[in-house]
Amino acid sequence: MAERTILKARVESIEFAEPIKSESELSASSWVKQPLTLRDDEVSIVEAEPETKEVFSHENDAPEDYDLIGGGLTITGSFINADYDEMAALLGGEVTGTGDTTTFKRKATKTPLNKAIRFTLKDGSSIVIPNAKGYVLLNLNVGSDGIMKFPFSFKALAQQGFNYDIIIK
Repeated sequence: MAERTILKARVESIEFAEPIKSESELSASSWVKQPLTLRDDEVSIVEAEPETKEVFSHENDAPEDYDLIGGGLTITGSFINADYDEMAALLGGEVTGTGDTTTFKRKATKTPLNKAIRFTLKDGSSIVIPNAKGYVLLNLNVGSDGIMKFPFSFKALAQQGFNYDIIIK
């Protein structure tokens, strides 16, 4: 069985920046703090099982070799307590009005996000996904003690010249 990386991290904060394309951009990026996370501040970063393909010859029943194709990292969690402006940035849509007349309107189309993501952990360390593409969903629990929850899912992407999908420091 192939080895899988599963990391469950207690998160202090989540921040977005534009995708990072070089080592110098890593420290110079402008990070924007995102809403809180749900479920005891937990985010899962899971590496998918690699795809394997065996190579056979006509003379042998056992494979001669096999190829591995990586499955990539998937990052999941949930935002909570987003204000209207944060909802518009995460879900797409627009905010109109001010004060008691503020309204959030969301379009029917899904808004894909392509960002660098930095998770600052409770122990002060950080995890950076330099280039991730994904989405944020709207999940309303209307009623007594209801909460607006925004589950997210991102896939880490590689890029030319800066071929890292995760940096842990």
